[in-house]
Amino acid sequence: MTDRLVVNIRLRMRRAVIYIRVSVAREEMISPELQEHQCRGLVDREGLMLVRAPLMDLGKSGRGFTDRQIAEIIAMAERGEFEVLVLWVWSRFGRNTLESLKNLDRLTELGIEVRAAKEDFDGRTVIGRFAIRQMLNIAELFSDQLSETWKETIARRRRRGLPHANQGRFGYYRCETCPPKKRGVPLETCPMCREGVLKVEHAALGPRLWDAYERVADGVNTVSITHEWHAAGITDPVTGKPVTPAHLYDILDSGFGLGLVRYRLPEQQHVLARDKEGVPQKRRNRSRRPEQFGLYLPGRHEPVTGDRATAERLWDRYTARRGTMPQRPAIEDRHRPRYSVSGRMQCPYCHGGMQPLLRTKKKRRPPVNGRPHPFDVTWRCRNQAEFGNCPDSGYGNLEHIETRVVDWLRNQVAPADPRYEREIAEAQAGLVKCEEAVQAELKKLIEEEDTLADAIVSQVIDYQAAERKKGRIDQRRIELNAKLGELESARAKVRPHPGPAAIERVLAAWDDATPDRRNSMIKDIVRAITVNKGRGIPLEAKYRITATWEPLPPSADEALSTN
Repeated sequence: MTDRLVVNIRLRMRRAVIYIRVSVAREEMISPELQEHQCRGLVDREGLMLVRAPLMDLGKSGRGFTDRQIAEIIAMAERGEFEVLVLWVWSRFGRNTLESLKNLDRLTELGIEVRAAKEDFDGRTVIGRFAIRQMLNIAELFSDQLSETWKETIARRRRRGLPHANQGRFGYYRCETCPPKKRGVPLETCPMCREGVLKVEHAALGPRLWDAYERVADGVNTVSITHEWHAAGITDPVTGKPVTPAHLYDILDSGFGLGLVRYRLPEQQHVLARDKEGVPQKRRNRSRRPEQFGLYLPGRHEPVTGDRATAERLWDRYTARRGTMPQRPAIEDRHRPRYSVSGRMQCPYCHGGMQPLLRTKKKRRPPVNGRPHPFDVTWRCRNQAEFGNCPDSGYGNLEHIETRVVDWLRNQVAPADPRYEREIAEAQAGLVKCEEAVQAELKKLIEEEDTLADAIVSQVIDYQAAERKKGRIDQRRIELNAKLGELESARAKVRPHPGPAAIERVLAAWDDATPDRRNSMIKDIVRAITVNKGRGIPLEAKYRITATWEPLPPSADEALSTN
């Protein structure tokens, strides 16, 4: 055993990455720790070197791959950052045999060896590949069987007048004695609450929920309601977080507060949408609007008023009003920026992001090329819009912001201030110096491993102490590799002036470019746009633009420090 440890240290260790997936993320879950422990056991047995902390997908289904870390793993493989991918069992990679094999084949093409700690088959042999396919088929079979069980469970809950999920609801509570439901924690019940029928919370939240239905049905914006709730300290007891306007719509759209439970029809379960490459893909329907649910049935719980007839009339008024409101963009539209300055707007007071809001329909101007008129798109501080807690923030419309951006770009055609060039060079030199220090410490770790190997051969240190020492060296190596990644990211943000010719090309293409194309053109030029408070002031004073070649503010410098 001692000789094996020496050999593992002496030889060049292959670089490895651990991938962990858990279908249901919950508090105090053990599965990630169990997976990591067994994966690290394989890493130690094979003498592999971990290049980073484990990649984790918590609360992610194995049937899909689009929203998981698999794409990042393949990208790392394409960059040659590791040679071995370590899983716990093959089902952690995926429960869709076809997609799993497709991604495994891609990793194999890139020279990556994929290992499973508990099902360690040699994928380089015919028998090993056959065994892997069988394990993936078994994983998909288990997933299909579990899906059938859940469908039967959901159908049973629908027949009993219970909602789809056994979770808490705003304005309701489960039991006077049992603890409230927490995500991922087994529910404790007693004979009084075992049926799962929630009770109305009459003290505060129930009346507020009824009032919200009334006001929204009468045309009141949810923003004013959430501002009042935030000022009164009202939070959602299910999430423990303040209620945003979008979340309030989710609460109201469920109809639960008016005594209803909702279910989708089979044909509403999925939608066909295009991915980032424009390829049509079948996706789960995530929309929560009322029209996306074909069944709204009377539930066993009482509405917050206790009067079902009145609640039904209010629901009709609410859905009529909700049907006049604009829908969110289609899924394929979310893959690209909607506006030219999306992701660049920043509040100078709370330093949070800003969000676009459309003017009311009565005051809107005619659309331009099928998109809202730039004058009707108003950017406001997100914290002020959702919670009303940034009263000093300003706002501005997209038309004025784009005008200011174009004028600013014209002024940047001249060569950059030499002072900026010196400061950028100094910042880059500082980051390079930090990277060199990290690289030197990594080299020192290799020397420590050699010293440890000599100590084992000379029997100066016992095997258990050597293992503990090697574990500390591996952990430090992971931390240093993560620090290298942070430094590389920081260096990428410190960009030099692109040159007058590059800015002139942006100006020449600006008028004919789509909003997402404009956003792409300025991403390497504009770091942030802040909006100051005030009306009728010059655009230069209202909108301040920070270039990517300008020095980072002190707060950012501190964040990038390696101390």
